Amino acid sequence: MTFKKILIVCPAGAVTGGPEALHQLCAHMNSLGLPAFMCYLPFNQLANTPNPYERYNIQSAPYDDAPGNLIIFPEVDPMLALQVKRAQAALWWLSLENFLERRHVSPLYDKIRYLKRVIQGRRPWGGARALKTLLHFSQTEHSSQYLRSCGIEPIPLIDSINEDFLTDRYLDRIDHKQDLILYNPTKGWRVTRRLIEAFPQWQFLPLKGLSREELSEKLYAAKLYIDFGHHPGRDRMPREAAMHGCCLITGRLGSAGNAIDLPIPNQYKLDSSSPEFISEFGEIAAQVLNDFPSHYAAFNPYRKWLQDEPRIFKEQIQNYFCK
Repeated sequence: MTFKKILIVCPAGAVTGGPEALHQLCAHMNSLGLPAFMCYLPFNQLANTPNPYERYNIQSAPYDDAPGNLIIFPEVDPMLALQVKRAQAALWWLSLENFLERRHVSPLYDKIRYLKRVIQGRRPWGGARALKTLLHFSQTEHSSQYLRSCGIEPIPLIDSINEDFLTDRYLDRIDHKQDLILYNPTKGWRVTRRLIEAFPQWQFLPLKGLSREELSEKLYAAKLYIDFGHHPGRDRMPREAAMHGCCLITGRLGSAGNAIDLPIPNQYKLDSSSPEFISEFGEIAAQVLNDFPSHYAAFNPYRKWLQDEPRIFKEQIQNYFCK
């Protein structure tokens, strides 16, 4: 599929997992000779590439709704995509839950949140069924299943974590690992709080307010990273934790609920709504902390898979755009 220009829309100044994926996409496209540019929101203001993403050596361009162009929006901006008149518009589904405003706590509140976005003019009535005129790229099997249920066949397009973490640099040894259980306080805090209360003998450490170097130090030192959030996409922190030598224990919500998006052994995925959840977590966490080498080895196939992500990402871009 040939386009004169490919614009990849991203909020100006945003530095999180989604924006990094968008900048990676632009860099990979450029490496394949594709005319891809970042296009920062709001469109009427000049913006520079955020400092952490200058390493990708990419350029930005103004919004240009012209025939022959492709404009790729993150899935949280579907209404902007629908406003494209002359170019081909596309959505890249990096997160299903963020589009649906789904938190997996109360189905009623999820529907109310989505309805508020409809009233605000930020979501369409009827979900993705109203977006069939757009091209759809999907980062996860989780979002692909939803799109197929809406009559849309998406184009697969994964991302990878920062390639600095995809070496064996943090996998050189495990004898220094400490009995630390790390967690992201913005992901699944209600569940994590129950675990902290149930197991006061273990040290749970929140990952917050850390520089990139400090985050690496914590991940490199710990034996276990847990994530009982709603996994809206292929979240970066579990992947980064694994590449720093951590074992993972997760829930089964969102993209963690299938073996394609999070291909780790099933024993490390727990149903946080189960009556036996606390005891099941205690059992598997104790095993990880007390017999770390064997559990560390159980994640080696997952780490190899993560190291192959950049190749797959680039191959998927090539398969669609270079043929």
